[in-house]
Amino acid sequence: MRWITMLYGATATIASTLAGIYLAAWVMQRDNGAYLMFVLLAASIVGVVGTEFWMLHTRTLEEYGLAMRWWHVPTWSGICAIVGLVHLRLRPRFLWVGWLAVALRTVALVANFTSGSSLNYAALTGIDQIRLLGEPLSMATGVPNPWMLAGQVSNVLLLLFILDGGLSAWRRRERQRALSLVLSLLIPVALGTIQVVLVFWGFVQMPVFIAPLMLFIAIAMGYELSIGLLRAVRAEREVQSMDAALGVSAQRLSLAAEASGAGFWSLEGPSEDVWATERTRELFGLPRTGSLNLADFLERVHRRDRTRLKALIEVALRSNDSYRTEFRVLDPDGGVRWLAGLGRCVAETASDPRTLMGVSMDITARRAMQDKIRRQRARLERASRVEALAEFSASMAHELSQPLTMILTNAEAAQALMAQPVPNLSEVREILADIVSADRRAADVIRHARSILERGEPEPEPEPEHLSVNDEIKRVLTLIGSELDDQGVNLSLSLASSLPSVQANGLMIEQVVVNLLNNACEAVAGNRPHERRISVVTLAHADKILVEVADNGCGAPDPKRIFDAFYTTKPKGLGMGLAIVRSIVRGHGGRIWAESAPGRGTTIYLSLPRDGPTS
Repeated sequence: MRWITMLYGATATIASTLAGIYLAAWVMQRDNGAYLMFVLLAASIVGVVGTEFWMLHTRTLEEYGLAMRWWHVPTWSGICAIVGLVHLRLRPRFLWVGWLAVALRTVALVANFTSGSSLNYAALTGIDQIRLLGEPLSMATGVPNPWMLAGQVSNVLLLLFILDGGLSAWRRRERQRALSLVLSLLIPVALGTIQVVLVFWGFVQMPVFIAPLMLFIAIAMGYELSIGLLRAVRAEREVQSMDAALGVSAQRLSLAAEASGAGFWSLEGPSEDVWATERTRELFGLPRTGSLNLADFLERVHRRDRTRLKALIEVALRSNDSYRTEFRVLDPDGGVRWLAGLGRCVAETASDPRTLMGVSMDITARRAMQDKIRRQRARLERASRVEALAEFSASMAHELSQPLTMILTNAEAAQALMAQPVPNLSEVREILADIVSADRRAADVIRHARSILERGEPEPEPEPEHLSVNDEIKRVLTLIGSELDDQGVNLSLSLASSLPSVQANGLMIEQVVVNLLNNACEAVAGNRPHERRISVVTLAHADKILVEVADNGCGAPDPKRIFDAFYTTKPKGLGMGLAIVRSIVRGHGGRIWAESAPGRGTTIYLSLPRDGPTS
């Protein structure tokens, strides 16, 4: 049995099989350069096995020299593949050592075809036949070629490069890869280098057996392949587990969407194509099937909300932010439906096309309830004003009735005295003095009433409590947020975290916030719908908290007077809203002031003394 032939055949078969497998893997993963290096290394092993088998079975010196020359070609490609593989898999620190090994091996390959019989022999002097494992093999003798040193130095540099890569991988705690790959490369390269030095420099007379050493490399390639297969199996199991989890999550999401009546959609930024669920199509009154784009949705939006909604979507796509809004859509039968929309822009990288994903819900019933509450509140406010005015009028009538009655009585008495033939002037003087005194008393009553209105001294309120101004602002926005949306106002909130609490009456603070926001809305009413902006900011200071309410409206011509009672710049205003705000703030030990410039808006600052450490 020809054992040598079987050994070489088995090595070539294993290497060819591995080359085909790694080639298929590289075709599927072009970005994995290590697979391509494995293909080149396996092909080089096949070349070394073939040319070396040719050398062992030659009969003439010329044929042996020709086989040896071609033996160095797959040797060169194999060294290039090992350098590339070590670089990609082990990432050594000294990459120049590998490149120098390739350069010297290239020089040796050129010398192999240009000097002497081959790189190893300047001249062949004889060829002998020996029998090994029952098979005749050839070995040659000759004059060593000095250029052989270039190839052997290249082998030494390759050994150093492999060691450097192994140490680098070991430091990175990639010890399993370092041990398996380094040992499988280091052993055949080291043994092969020792063998060629001993044989070709004449220290030992034996045939060249480099190809059997390639089995170590083939084993390493098979080990790497098995590791890759195990990882693929593990990844497939993880994907299956993730798919199952995603399926459960999708079912939960679908159940939640069905329970809430929400519709999901996504908008591709560049193309404006829209994907929408069946519920979303139903909410917008769109066909159940067919492609959709942004224009189809905007066409169903009420014309008063269309421009604002489109501007919000464009801003979200540009700024990568989210948005939340409420708008009206037109039903096919001509009715109007209120929807709440929430969208968020997503993109894997900054350069990727942006996609706006969102959800829409029908809030028509909620809006109807809010409108009903708003109407009831308006009626209650009007009734409160009427009641307050009635009480104030009754109090004024009561206070003025006595001095006015006295004035009338004294005036009638004076008229009677003056009608006498000889009037008693001293008594008339006393009567006139009484009239003057009664008139002054009436004037004092009027002056006192006016001072109450100007100072806004409030009636006794319930005991103050520890409360968060942030919470009061949010509570007010819950009540009047829909009104701001109806007026096309874009509200910006910047509420300080861990804001200290204040000791105040919650209803009074809510009234302050409502009045300030109403005044800001009236100030921006003259702007275009998408340019109506109001911001509310809360800040914490050493001993107080500060609230800023700013608008981009027309501004106030005299900001120092806007808190005076009966001062107003509105055609139908009473001039009492901000006066009441000032009275409430002062009643809580705070301070309020305004800054404004015509055409650039108004900012109202409100400070209240802090009470607790945090809200």
